[in-house]
Amino acid sequence: FLILLIYDILVANAIVAFRILLGSRHVQPAFVVVPLDLRSDLGISLLANTICLTPGTVSAWLSPDRRTLVVHGLDVRDPEALVTTIKRRYETPLLKVFEPC
Repeated sequence: FLILLIYDILVANAIVAFRILLGSRHVQPAFVVVPLDLRSDLGISLLANTICLTPGTVSAWLSPDRRTLVVHGLDVRDPEALVTTIKRRYETPLLKVFEPC
């Protein structure tokens, strides 16, 4: 998980820098709602912080029932793809650690 996260941070840094150099007309910021399978407070906190560590995304709001997380992306061309990426790359490994059964 940590190697994947470090890789994603490095790649995202390069992409964000490139987008900034191109100018604001080349980005499509958006909020997306990520449904959560994680239930533990620590797992949700680590997921939200992981998202914030990756340049170009930030965790914006957690629903009171802790079932959805609103994420802001700097360049969101396909909202469903962003949700799928977050769930596959970050939430799934955290589920294996914090909710193994």
